[in-house]
Amino acid sequence: MQLVTTVLNVYKRPEYLSSQYQAIKNQSIDSSIWIDYTVPEGEQMYDLRSVAPTAKVTTRVNQNLYHFGRFFYALNSNTEYVFICDDDILPGQDYLKHCIETINTIGNCVVTGYGLRFDRSIPEYKAVEKYGWHNIATGGLDIPVQVDMGGHSWFMKRETLNFILREMPLSFKNGEDLHFSYMLNKYSKIPLIVPSHKLDEPKTWSCDYEKGMMMGNDDNATFRRPDHTSLRTEAVQHYLNNGWKLYRDNL
Repeated sequence: MQLVTTVLNVYKRPEYLSSQYQAIKNQSIDSSIWIDYTVPEGEQMYDLRSVAPTAKVTTRVNQNLYHFGRFFYALNSNTEYVFICDDDILPGQDYLKHCIETINTIGNCVVTGYGLRFDRSIPEYKAVEKYGWHNIATGGLDIPVQVDMGGHSWFMKRETLNFILREMPLSFKNGEDLHFSYMLNKYSKIPLIVPSHKLDEPKTWSCDYEKGMMMGNDDNATFRRPDHTSLRTEAVQHYLNNGWKLYRDNL
């Protein structure tokens, strides 16, 4: 029986699906692959089966659930673990195994590929520390670290997904990573952990550094939208005023 269901999302970057699908198929731990596909308005439906023949696909042709849709879709899985990742993330061959080993070592947690720490004295979307696959360029990450917000990918026990629905998001168009992180912090004792990204263990990285940087900086990147930072700053301020406890609060 498979331990993991991987949920991929396809919207305006169908050209990335083939590489991402193969990255999951090549994992050292077998995983079911589900695809949450939203057809952009005015565009024809893309033939996902041609590049992801064994994946299960749900398709929306006149409705966009934005970044939250994949989390809601994943609630339908019945495996012990769920892995959800952005459409520009290419995990190393042993990453899913690395996530399970991290959970077994640390205890129940959500393993994320990219983590931020904030400071209460800076009530805006401005991280004071960043961890994850981006650290590959500056020496890697030798030990797992706890963070306030997790992004880019999330590996967790399936029941942990339920926390995303404890409160309605401030916006469905942005900030699913902030919202889920805040919900975990406020309603559970489940920490967000960035696993080690050792330079000599590329198979355990949450994303191929060079390809991830190239894919994530195209014109469709969410961070390029003019209201990206303002919406996230509004969310950070709201969460800090409503019970979000930060890692640095105890330092």
